Amino acid sequence: MRMDREYTACRFVVVGLELARQAGQFDVTGVAALAVQGEDWAPQWRVHARVGPAPQSPSAPGSERSSVVWVESAADALAVVERRLTADPHVVVARLGQVEAGIFRVHRASCPRLASQVIWDALRLAQIACPSVAEPSESALASALGVELPDRQAPLTQAVWATSEICRRAVAQGVTAGRWATLRQIEDLVGKRQPPVEAEYLPTAPVQGTLFDG
Repeated sequence: MRMDREYTACRFVVVGLELARQAGQFDVTGVAALAVQGEDWAPQWRVHARVGPAPQSPSAPGSERSSVVWVESAADALAVVERRLTADPHVVVARLGQVEAGIFRVHRASCPRLASQVIWDALRLAQIACPSVAEPSESALASALGVELPDRQAPLTQAVWATSEICRRAVAQGVTAGRWATLRQIEDLVGKRQPPVEAEYLPTAPVQGTLFDG
């Protein structure tokens, strides 16, 4: 059994947020995203933006720091992801999705396309795909799917990669078990549909993207 054409045509944008508590609420201090497509989740593009001044010390080529885009605000960080979204169908994938959905909504003027997408809850999908896991913690589900979680001090990009692998392997396991075969079947189980974004925030022309940020 294979997934349907709607699934293979969709781009999945796995998003992770770096948060800091300030004055009783969470502020976004970093955003990382990885876009993939097809049943093998072939990488399409990736970005990593952090809020704050860029470090003065130079980074070695290829290092984590050298690939980061430094921006002035959370809205600017989300806009870095927004600029990569095209008119193609997209689904956002997040570890849980509720926090991300709320933050996208707050900053929808800077990321209207992102705030308009359906969000999949990766851990809920893994829980459905792995019903034998008695206590469905992230570590237990990741272990059941053969995904190694990064250390808590690891860069945000590694956490995003782990979430993408949890989702990809959960989809494949569900297909093998006959639990689903279409994008809509999964969406009905773990998809969170966002409230409509006001028309004045929506772009008036198609947004184009390139393969990778530097």
